[in-house]
Formats: sequence, structure tokens, C-alpha cells
Amino acid sequence: MSAPSIADYKRLNDTREVVVKRQDLPLSCPTDATALWCSHPRVSLAIEGSADKTARCPYCGTLYRLID
Repeated sequence: MSAPSIADYKRLNDTREVVVKRQDLPLSCPTDATALWCSHPRVSLAIEGSADKTARCPYCGTLYRLID
């Protein structure tokens, strides 16, 4: 296994709010744009069933906001 690169560290889930679209569903955190190996376990978020169309990751606290 090779050592992590600087590019991997830049993909950490350090954004606290993320806007997602229906085409991005189903939603999970960390997202595919985030380096999974240096983040937390992947968790599914049921944002489409939320009354205010938001979901917060229980691990990192990132708030996801669904827009149509």
C-alpha cells in the first residue's frame, strides 16, 4: 500500500455545509469526493425524507441541504 498523498489530505471532509441535488441521491457521508480512508465510516443519510430537506452527519457534523 502506498503512502497517502497531499491530494488525499485535501479531500478531507472539512466543509461544514454541503448543498446536494436530487441527482446526487442516495446521500452518504463522506461523499465520493472525500477521501474515505482518512475520514469516518460511511453512513447513509435519508435527506429526502426530512421535513426541512436537511441531514446532519452523526460522525463529523456536516450539514447537507437538498435543493431541487
